[in-house]
Amino acid sequence: MVKPWVLFLLGGWLALQAFSAPPATAQGLPEIAGEGGPIARRAEGFDAPNVARSKFLGWVRRNLTDRIPGDETLFKQYVDEWGFQFETLSINGIVFAINIDVDGKYPFDITLMDTDCDGVFETKVEEKPGQRADLSIPECVFRPATAEKR
Repeated sequence: MVKPWVLFLLGGWLALQAFSAPPATAQGLPEIAGEGGPIARRAEGFDAPNVARSKFLGWVRRNLTDRIPGDETLFKQYVDEWGFQFETLSINGIVFAINIDVDGKYPFDITLMDTDCDGVFETKVEEKPGQRADLSIPECVFRPATAEKR
């Protein structure tokens, strides 16, 4: 069941919703420009921040979906070695999104999505102020077999 509200992630305009229909894969996502913000796809993935070389700032749990009771989504915040702030989003121990702030100002500028839980962030959303892209939480984070592999 989809929540009736849309959560805006820590200042980002990216709205994640969990739909009961299967999520779009990177190849199936539409190219959105203008109001929704540009979405780019690359099968080999986009470069993600290195968590191991970043300073951990803190974490918070939030409820993004009714499919798992309680606050199921773990947000972890970091500052990388160049001073850029980013956060990872995970459910069942699987990181499915990374929000990156490159200009040091609210909101987050870039979101990387791993739509098939393979560890490759093949979808990139760069939003301008006033733009918003609605993306589904990947179905694979809800599958126990996938969660056990990680």
